Amino acid sequence: MSDMNDDDLLEADQEFQKALKAFFLKNYKSFITDIKNLLDTGDFDSAYRMVHSLKGNAGQIGKTDLQKTAMNVEQFLKGGMNNVTEDMLNALDAELKIVLEELASVLGADV
Repeated sequence: MSDMNDDDLLEADQEFQKALKAFFLKNYKSFITDIKNLLDTGDFDSAYRMVHSLKGNAGQIGKTDLQKTAMNVEQFLKGGMNNVTEDMLNALDAELKIVLEELASVLGADV
């Protein structure tokens, strides 16, 4: 058994959430540019995997609007096809920017 009390667990959870948010901020700054490059070069499988990861990571940090937008884009990349519209990418970009700016503000970092 662990000697951790509820306060220790809460603090550990808060530190974990902060680490997840810092990871998200660092790793998703160039996401839209990267996705567009993959789509432009026809690497739809990699684009799908990136959007799938974004969806999961957005969920981990509680950003359900971004998660839903990523899920929408993900559905249009299934099966190695690219049926994603410019409007869909713009919506994903807008949602992602909101989250990145919020995280940068909370973490005291630059976007």
